[in-house]
Amino acid sequence: MNKNTNEITEYIKTIFLTIIIAAIVVGIMVLDLRLNVGKKKEQEFHIKELTNIRLSLDELFYLERQKPNDYMINLKIAFLYEILKDSQNAQIHYEKALAKSNDNPFALYKAAMFYASQKEYRDAIGYISLIPEQNNKRYYELKARFYAKLGDYFLEDEDFANSIKVFKMALKYAKNTDPKLESKVKGGYANAYNEYAEKFINENDPNHAILMLENALEIFPDPHAMYKLGLIYQNVDDDRALRYIEDAYNIKPEIVNVEIYNSLLNKLIKRTKEEGDYSKSRFYSLKLDNFKRKIINNNIFKGDLEISNFQIFSSRKYIIGEKQYFVSFDIKNGTKYPVDNLFIKLLINPQGGKIVETELKVINRNKPLEPNKTVKNVRIPIIAPPYDLFASHAEIQILARKNIRSQWTMIEYITASFTK
Repeated sequence: MNKNTNEITEYIKTIFLTIIIAAIVVGIMVLDLRLNVGKKKEQEFHIKELTNIRLSLDELFYLERQKPNDYMINLKIAFLYEILKDSQNAQIHYEKALAKSNDNPFALYKAAMFYASQKEYRDAIGYISLIPEQNNKRYYELKARFYAKLGDYFLEDEDFANSIKVFKMALKYAKNTDPKLESKVKGGYANAYNEYAEKFINENDPNHAILMLENALEIFPDPHAMYKLGLIYQNVDDDRALRYIEDAYNIKPEIVNVEIYNSLLNKLIKRTKEEGDYSKSRFYSLKLDNFKRKIINNNIFKGDLEISNFQIFSSRKYIIGEKQYFVSFDIKNGTKYPVDNLFIKLLINPQGGKIVETELKVINRNKPLEPNKTVKNVRIPIIAPPYDLFASHAEIQILARKNIRSQWTMIEYITASFTK
């Protein structure tokens, strides 16, 4: 009897152990599937895209045999080889297109753009120069786009002088096209001067930096150039520094450092008082009051807020209820001013899932966040699919703003692990 009982007991233990092992194996398989689903989907997408390109190439090669004199077919083949990063075959088919097209302007443009991307600038300029210099809007557009792109390539090479030279040529042609293209070229041209100025700033050569930035502003009202001029002039000419910083703020407020602007206004107030110019001192004091009321109270600037202890977690309404997702974090006010209105937006990109967006007002006037104080355990619910999106990790962008009319500012970008 005891022997039979022991055998039954051992049998039950074996079955129970087998069930536990099977459950662990299934759990590992599910976890592995979740960890790799995003990567697998990405790989499948690339394989599908490459397959489609190969199929398109086969179709184009067939058409080339049917229409051997059609240069557009070779341009399309060359373009697909560029996508495949096969520059050798791309070059072969651009040359074929040129030979068949009898120097067609569009074929010359495409070939020139290809050679520019390969950093073979002499050949690229040679081809674009073959497009006739005649009063033709389409020809001007092709040349404007080419020289603007060439200017970007020179900037990548940190060849600022040549970048400025070719952007000048791009603008010459763009002025004869449409306002949208002209504005785009002007922006690139101004940026070339802006980048050149940055080089002189790093070399502690403010005079040449000022010259480059002023040249940029003659072409385009670039707020970055304005702001850099303001920063340079704050040690030389306070009034001019204030003007440039305010001009930059009126176009792009998020690039202005509030502490610098605040310090500059206080400096001007103090100086004008010492000089006995009380009307100017009052003028700057009013500016400071207006600044605190309108700028600081309505905008988030880089470094204003600090996020810590960020977690993603889940809970159920009841034991078997629907799973709900939340994020929680601490937020610190790193400024000298209270925050009495704050909205937070989360852009969550989970591994293997779709991007989730959520927004919530976390601070209001009834309970403001005082300077250098921290609100702990801010909790935001996430509306997400019922399965466990965050089994591995999620990439999170955290954005903030102080009112519904101001711009969102990204205050943190992190990778967060899911917490059971």
